[in-house]
Amino acid sequence: MIGLVLLIGLVATVSVGILLIAGDTMNDAEQRSENERVEQSFVEMSQQMATVSSNTDISRTMEFDAGERGALVKTETGTINISGPDLNETISIPIGAVEYEGDDGTRISYQAGGVFRETGNETRVVSAPPVYYDNKDNTFSFPITEMNDDTQLGSGDVRMSHADTTAYTNVTYVEQSTVTVEITSEYCVGWEAYFDGQTANAEGQAITERCGNDNTMIVELGRTEVEGDFSQAVYAGGGGIELGHHHAEIDGNVTTDGEIHGSGDVTGTETEGNQQSIPSFDSVIQSKVDGAERGDGEPIDLGENKTTLEGGKTYYDPDGFDLQNDVTADLDDGNVTLIVDGDMKFTNSDLTVDPTGAADNTSFQVFSTGDMAIDNQDVCVGSCDYGSGDAKSLQIYGTSSMLVHVGTGNSKFEGILYAPRDEGYAESEGIDHCSHDVNGTEPDVCIAGGGGKAQIFGTIIAGPMYVDNNFEIEHDTSLTGFEPDVRHGVLPPRLTYLSIAVHEIDVENN
Repeated sequence: MIGLVLLIGLVATVSVGILLIAGDTMNDAEQRSENERVEQSFVEMSQQMATVSSNTDISRTMEFDAGERGALVKTETGTINISGPDLNETISIPIGAVEYEGDDGTRISYQAGGVFRETGNETRVVSAPPVYYDNKDNTFSFPITEMNDDTQLGSGDVRMSHADTTAYTNVTYVEQSTVTVEITSEYCVGWEAYFDGQTANAEGQAITERCGNDNTMIVELGRTEVEGDFSQAVYAGGGGIELGHHHAEIDGNVTTDGEIHGSGDVTGTETEGNQQSIPSFDSVIQSKVDGAERGDGEPIDLGENKTTLEGGKTYYDPDGFDLQNDVTADLDDGNVTLIVDGDMKFTNSDLTVDPTGAADNTSFQVFSTGDMAIDNQDVCVGSCDYGSGDAKSLQIYGTSSMLVHVGTGNSKFEGILYAPRDEGYAESEGIDHCSHDVNGTEPDVCIAGGGGKAQIFGTIIAGPMYVDNNFEIEHDTSLTGFEPDVRHGVLPPRLTYLSIAVHEIDVENN
């Protein structure tokens, strides 16, 4: 009898367990089904809100599934700040949200045009926010929808109507600037996931601050490729080119927005009056310096105590330099980056890039806020046997006001010099520059020559240029089609207009 009772009890216990497991399974399935239905409703709602925000005289009604617990409409769940070098002030916009949370902890949220889903530690972008770049008219647009009132939505008919629009017309014109978007939000991880996908070409470097305890992320929007036609031996913007002596030679194609004069020789195609300007590099270089001042890079005094720059490292010289010892950038262990806040003088010692053992496209990149002078020294690649090095291995980037002076003697440069200018000459001090002019304008690049065979091998993209006696500039033909990659950051897009508007929307159950 006791055995029979125990058996009956065991069977009853197992049966209850089976019912509990089946009940949990059914609840889980029902919750997943509800989550999917709610997600689809949020996506449709985002589409309807986009229509309503762009049409002030219409409203929309839809059948909304808010699940059993409903959804909350919140007016203040975060802030979007938009800024840039050419904006007089930061655009600061409070943002609201519509939020659903299921019994299993899943959160589905609509905010500022995007729909995000959070499940456990995973956040997924269900519907992308309306962040657009139109390359036809160079316009960056971000229409932002804002909730007008706090309320609660239940399942059933939901009506959306346009209440108001605020357009930021006083900050619409920007020129060749990056745009910085700072988002503080309860759904920060969702925004970060979205911009991670959109800025993949920047290899994660466009996001300058990721979500933390303060729920804030910052992204810098721009392009990642360097503009410029590297099939040219010389591109001279802002003036023209003067070949002041018949022994001055440019071996390769030459393009300028001005004119080419003088008794020297150009072996390639000459293009004058070019109307396609190249954006300046000023904001990129300033961003590099700002990052270095925040601690990105190893501080050095290159002029005094550093003879080897090691692969895989970033260095920062805050005062400029005049080399007193020969310096080698060793690429064997990876790329080398040097950020210089000031002038660079190669007047006493050489700088050599050693590519031995380096992987393809490994390079030494230099970013300078100042001027550059080379006088009877070598700034080159490998053995410094003229024309034998790979110019891609040495890339020097300067601002639009960089002055370059190559003096007398056997001065030699192998590499890329990139300091585009699309405006006239601006006075700058710090180097012995030039006693000549180019079409009535003092040149940015002054190559004095004389006293030896001075040579440049690679590409120069800069401002007006004067080339004097006994000097040769030869194009490195391997640069044709080359697209340099500026590591750890983004570049200004060809951006002319900024279109920011905030649309206030009323959302309520009928």
